[in-house]
Amino acid sequence: MAWERAIYVGDNHGNLVCPKAEKVVQKFVEDWKPQHRVHVGDLWDFSGLRKKASAEEKQAGISHDYQCGLQFLDWFKPNLLLLGNHDWRLWRAADEFSEGVLADLCRMQAMKAEDELRKRRITWRNYGVNQYLTLPMGGPKFLHGYRSTMYPAKAHFENWGECVLGHVHKPDTYEARHVDKGRAMTLGCLADLSKLTYADQTPAKLAWRQGFAYGIHNTKTGAWQAWHVINQGNEWISPQGIL
Repeated sequence: MAWERAIYVGDNHGNLVCPKAEKVVQKFVEDWKPQHRVHVGDLWDFSGLRKKASAEEKQAGISHDYQCGLQFLDWFKPNLLLLGNHDWRLWRAADEFSEGVLADLCRMQAMKAEDELRKRRITWRNYGVNQYLTLPMGGPKFLHGYRSTMYPAKAHFENWGECVLGHVHKPDTYEARHVDKGRAMTLGCLADLSKLTYADQTPAKLAWRQGFAYGIHNTKTGAWQAWHVINQGNEWISPQGIL
């Protein structure tokens, strides 16, 4: 049987990325040499475009955030990319802004973002419950994620079956009680958690961790297995040991 290596990351949130976390993933990619690289969304944050953005967030604009996201793409070089709810703020603003000039500017920026993805030959999907990607050999669906519950992997398995996703910033794995077996995984994030202040009054943030995952995929059957890498007390712990 032929097995190929993969790595799955997400939620670096543009200029809110944690530099230390980014370096850990860079070193892991260098050592692991995955044939498949998947980004499950929130490449950007676009905090200035969120509906409850503060005056400070609006004043900061999105240019620096946008460039940081492109820089992440240039070293990670994903094969697959799902746009997340934070990424989708740009596309949503292009449709929903009541001020015509602002809507036009967002629309132009969204077109530029799509051009950048095409130039890098990244297969991508927008943010929507029926939007997902899979590797050529099959296996789990990759999506951004939607349901932030106490057991997010199980919650997503109920709707999408075998899947790998981000969004919830909580490393979690669900092994299905199903005759066909199967599993779902939610990933930790690569953002600086202290900078994600929009959730500071949300108890769910207490379960957030920095992390990513890696796996192996069978090119003949689509069978797969994957493992979390999680930052615990400034040590990145994986089944291979401390990174």
